Amino acid sequence: MRKTLIYLQHNLTDIQVYKLPEGYAFVRYRKGMEEDWANILLESGEFDSHRDALKRFRREFDKATELGEHMIFIENENSELVGTVTAWHGTVKDRLRGRLHWFNIIPDSQGNGLGLPLLSKGMAMLQERHEEAFLKVDVNNTVMVRLFISMGWKPLIVHSWEVRVWVQSGYHS
Repeated sequence: MRKTLIYLQHNLTDIQVYKLPEGYAFVRYRKGMEEDWANILLESGEFDSHRDALKRFRREFDKATELGEHMIFIENENSELVGTVTAWHGTVKDRLRGRLHWFNIIPDSQGNGLGLPLLSKGMAMLQERHEEAFLKVDVNNTVMVRLFISMGWKPLIVHSWEVRVWVQSGYHS
C-alpha cells in the first residue's frame, strides 16, 4: 500500500520530557549498528526487505559524520534494540530545518510506554541544533499523528491538498 505523507512542524520550545520505563535505556548510534537499524525498520513495516533497508541507510547516512549525535536507539533489558529515531535535517518550503526522521518501534515493543520518551528524546536532540523542525507521517497512521499532535506538533501545509486532509481529520488550531 502506497503511503500518503503529510507534514507537521514544531518550534522546539517547551518540549515535554518523558523517561523510559525501567529496564530500557537510550543508546547512541555506533558504527556497525546499521544492521540493527535495518532490522527495526523492516519489522516496523517501513521496508519490504532487509537489503532495501540497508540500501536506504547507506544512501542517507554513509556520508554523515558524527551520526551518533543524530541517531538514538532504545535498548531493552535483554540488550536488544527495539526502537530508533534520527534527529536529522532537511529542507522544506525552501528552508533548512531540523527533521525528526525514522521514528520507529518494533511491533512487539509497541504499547510499552516507549513512544513518548523516544519522541521527546528526538525532539531534545533536534533542539540542540535547530530552532524549528518538521517530520512526515502517513496520513492513515492516526495513532502516530495523534502522538505527534499531543507533543505540540502542528500541521505544516506543503501541498494544497493537505488542507483538506487536516479539515477532514477534525484538527483545529
